[in-house]
Amino acid sequence: MKKQLRGGRINRINPLIQQIISNEFLRNSDSIINKSTITHVATSPDMKRSTIYVSNIENNKGQLINALEKNRSKIQRELAKQLTTKYVPRIQFEIDGTFEHVDKINKIINTVNE
Repeated sequence: MKKQLRGGRINRINPLIQQIISNEFLRNSDSIINKSTITHVATSPDMKRSTIYVSNIENNKGQLINALEKNRSKIQRELAKQLTTKYVPRIQFEIDGTFEHVDKINKIINTVNE
């Protein structure tokens, strides 16, 4: 997950994309998607692609990816309706593994402290 260091347009578009897709997650009838959170959005400088990093309370990556891919076109259409830019980026979803890394580090620290 590479953080955007460039200023300007991309840094204004990413939070807007995150808000639109988060609202779609809440409206979705799939319970797996309802329990998911968008942790980060990375849009390419040419506005053609946008990677949405998703985290979930439950550790069911396979089900989450399947549900996101099944609903991707619906979410993409809603993004196209609400985003007022020349290009609407094609979204792709990835699972954010940050929390898993934090848990792994905490377990290592706990074993060292014991």
